[in-house]
Amino acid sequence: MSEDEPKSAIELAMEKLRARGDFAETLLTDAQKAEIAETRSFYRAKIAELEIHQETKMRQATTLEELEALKKELTKEKERLHREMEDKVQKVRENHPSQQTKPQTKKVRK
Repeated sequence: MSEDEPKSAIELAMEKLRARGDFAETLLTDAQKAEIAETRSFYRAKIAELEIHQETKMRQATTLEELEALKKELTKEKERLHREMEDKVQKVRENHPSQQTKPQTKKVRK
């Protein structure tokens, strides 16, 4: 980007965070990126499966109260799965290779 081009809102926000010290950029390894993608894909599939299952139940609901209870249950379960997914993604992000200690190896004398 040249000096003359205006910065996007995200670029400006990132600069402010860096200046305040509220942001530390962490580069992810390819393995971490793959694990995060796999985790998100898994949870998206679980949420889609849940939605299909709940929609089937909703079609069979006979009262408005039953329908509302099913919608509430769906929302609550989706939120739980989303939190669980984000927790797992955060654990992968925190497991940065520079923070890991190298395994100890024993030297064998000949």
